[in-house]
Amino acid sequence: MSIAAIGIAPVHARVVAPIARRHRERLTRASSASRFDSAPAASTLGFALRARRRSAARRPSSRHVRADAVASSSASSKTESGGNTTLVVAGAVAVCAIAATHASGSAIARAGGSAVLGCLLALVGYKKKSLDASGAIAAIGVGFGSIYADARFGAALAAFFFTSSAVTRVRSDVKRRVDEHFKVGGGRDWVQVFANGFVPTMIALAYAFGATGSNAGAMASAYLGYYACCGGDTWASELGVLSTSKPRLITNWTREVDAGTNGGVTALGWVASASGGAAVGAAFHLVQVILRAFAPNGAVRFAPSSALELIVFGAVAGVFGSLVDSVLGATIQFSGWCSARQKVVSKPGPSVERISGLEILSNSAVNLVSGIVTAVVAAVFFPL
Repeated sequence: MSIAAIGIAPVHARVVAPIARRHRERLTRASSASRFDSAPAASTLGFALRARRRSAARRPSSRHVRADAVASSSASSKTESGGNTTLVVAGAVAVCAIAATHASGSAIARAGGSAVLGCLLALVGYKKKSLDASGAIAAIGVGFGSIYADARFGAALAAFFFTSSAVTRVRSDVKRRVDEHFKVGGGRDWVQVFANGFVPTMIALAYAFGATGSNAGAMASAYLGYYACCGGDTWASELGVLSTSKPRLITNWTREVDAGTNGGVTALGWVASASGGAAVGAAFHLVQVILRAFAPNGAVRFAPSSALELIVFGAVAGVFGSLVDSVLGATIQFSGWCSARQKVVSKPGPSVERISGLEILSNSAVNLVSGIVTAVVAAVFFPL
């Protein structure tokens, strides 16, 4: 080894080697830190990408969402159509069965048939969700009283009940967004049943046990007018809300209001009210024809009426009853817009802005009053 090499070696060992060693250690630590820091980031990024892929796989595309919505709407429409067909068929069968109980001329058949049919009407209503449990029990009494009193009365009741239940199911998806008390099929309770059925049932029983030649026609008109009013009002409420034009408040024709406002009317609603009343009048006439054709001599105690007369009577009573109902609804029944629920409601509250009316009568009370007014007008001015 040269003298130069001997001189440099100690310097290298004491100076250069430690510096090089420290440099290698710093590089090692930096490499290790970089490796450790990048691993979680890479792992997190990978997890996020995998989660996104899984989410994308599970989440349908907008095209699929639209297709599912259309399919759901189509399925709902088919269900409603099937349910309405069942109600219409059941109503037609009920009308014919009611006529048969009286056409036989047997007091036992009349009483037994009326009881059975009253129970069947309530059962069908409960099964189709047109009535809840309390409403079904109340409907048994209403059905029996009307059917027993006179087959024409029972037919008018059946026509009102089955057709109203059918129109209640039409476009239930729209009504769910508008009606604060929406129930599938209607779900009427005993209060609603008695609001629509108690007064005419009393008229029917009075006709059965106390009618004479001088007042029988007035009682028949009162009964038919009452249920034509109920049918017209229900049809108007259930179909008028589907109008493409905004309702106008009946007490202020220039003012447009939200769908579901009490007293709000549309052209579609007026047509529906006439149709609902006409359906009740047509059923009344149909059973009248059957009884006059098949009932024993002396069993029929009413004068004949033409189909046109009774159908027009029902249509006019339906429109008149809806008019009374709308005026009452716009003045003494509260309507307000609830910002929290985003729909029209019938009770004041902290998030409710008043639209019209005073909180005096409920919807059932308005129905009762409008039915009574229509029945009185029909009995006084248009006795059958």
